[in-house]
Order: sequence, then structure tokens, then C-alpha cells
Amino acid sequence: MALGIVITATLLSGCSSSDGKASNTNINTNSKANTDSNTNKNTVAADSKKEKKLNAYEKTALEYVNVFMNGTDPEAKKAFITDNIHTEVQPIFQLLAAKEVPESSKLQDPKVLESQDYKDKEGKKNKIVLIEGTKSSLPNSEIIVLFVDEKIVWVTSATDKQTFDVVRKEFKHPIPENSSVENSATDPKATLQEIQNFIVSDIWNTGFVDISWYLADGTSSTGESLDIDFTMEQLGKAIDKKSEYDKYIQSLSDEYSSVKNTWGKLSAEVDLLYKHLQSNPPKANDSSNKLDNGKLKQYMQAFEKDVSALN
Repeated sequence: MALGIVITATLLSGCSSSDGKASNTNINTNSKANTDSNTNKNTVAADSKKEKKLNAYEKTALEYVNVFMNGTDPEAKKAFITDNIHTEVQPIFQLLAAKEVPESSKLQDPKVLESQDYKDKEGKKNKIVLIEGTKSSLPNSEIIVLFVDEKIVWVTSATDKQTFDVVRKEFKHPIPENSSVENSATDPKATLQEIQNFIVSDIWNTGFVDISWYLADGTSSTGESLDIDFTMEQLGKAIDKKSEYDKYIQSLSDEYSSVKNTWGKLSAEVDLLYKHLQSNPPKANDSSNKLDNGKLKQYMQAFEKDVSALN
């Protein structure tokens, strides 16, 4: 299953919700310091005055926006996946390609701002590309495209604050004052999109999906070793954060009644599954521990549809 990709759950968020084993690139939180911001800004300003010659990564990232994110041709999207998406995450993008992207979620007038080398925690050098455009009423909306082995593995936007903010610091280009991060705080639709991304990333991907794989195979959903105690600790923190979203959604007007109803079922199911894990601590290769994610998946899909319908 795939509800989004760290792109926003509509097509903007990293390698997202999938029952299968997707590629997992570690985020390096030790972002490089900006020792001379004024110099960087002057350099960016000077570069912007001359036409930018795009490298191969930048061309592919821009093509992602124009063909895959904004495009309507299913065959073109299919070809783009085959040619430019990492094989391990192609199934996720294939599911996303089948979904119709609302106009408000498309990135209009996209342009490449910058690309940088990016090292993960293992020291492997990858490439990240920063693209800016306009989305709905949000000017200066940005996305970041990550390449591994010269192929795209995820795309993230400002609505996935935890991932985006870390990687965004790797670029010299200044963060716009009227970015989508600031606007999302006052726009219920943008906030609901943020909540959807949170559920996909923190509750589903690195929570119940990883734990399900651990119970079955003794590994994470990407086939790597998993510190189950740390995973449970992080899931607990996500559950605490969810309680804040519970209050926010319940405070919405009747205009959002469908969203509120679906969220009520989704939130209750999350609590039920977490309670099960607290009573039955997960152990590697423990087939007796039955963690049924079926209803949660159903409610997540319904919540995604309700949020998309608002646009």
C-alpha cells in the first residue's frame, strides 16, 4: 500500500507507506553549518541573473514535476518510473501514478534552485535537488528530490517538516519568508495534509509496518536490522503527538465533518494497535503475535480521500 511519499501524501513525500520492502535512505541530521550566509545569498543572487544550465540530476528532478507530479499522461508517467525511479521504490510510485493529483497539489512554474551532494549516515554520497514553484495559494513552495545510484528514491516538501527541515539546511539558497511551512499553520487544508503525512511516515511506515516485518522476519520493512525498543519508543512519541492532532481535528467546523468522522476511526485504531503492542511486546520472528493492520490501512486510505476531496 502507498498513500504518499514523503512528498505530501498526494505526491510529495519520501518513500512512504508500503507493505513491501522499500528503499530506506538514512537522513543525516548533522547538516553543514552556514558559516557565511551573506556570501551565500550574494552568490545565489548573482547566479539567478544568468540562465541556469541544468545538470543531469536537475533535469530529471524537473521532469519529475512536469511529467509525474503535474502530468496527466499515464504512459508518460509509466515510462518516467521505469527510466528514473529506483527499482526498490518503483511499486510505490506506480501506485501513486494511478491517483489523480488535485490541481491545488501540483507545483506550478517549477524551477531548479540548486543541487548539492548529500551524505547519509553510512557516508554514501547521494544527490539532492531543490525545486521551487507555486502550489495553490502558497507562493515559493519548495520540494526536495533525493537521488541514490542516480535514481530518484523520494521527494519531500515542507509539509513533512521533520524530514524537510533537516535536508533543506544542506542548500545555500535562502529559505523564503513566505514559505509553505509558515502558511500551513493557518490553512486547515494544509494542516490536514501535514497530519496525513505524519500518519503515513511516523505511525505507519516507521511504526506499525516496520514492527509487522519485525514480527514476521526479524528485520525492518527494508530488510535491515531493527532496534525494536527504539522503534517502540519512537512510536510512543508519535502517539503522543497524535493526541494533539486529535484535539485540532475535533475543533474544526462542520465543513470538515467527513474528515473528522474518518479521523475518529483512524485514531482509535492506532490507539488499539499500540495498546496491543504494549500488552504483547514485539519479538523477532514471533508469528504468535498477531498485529492486524488491515483496518488501519482502510481508515488511512479513507482519510487520504477525504483530505484530497477538500482540494
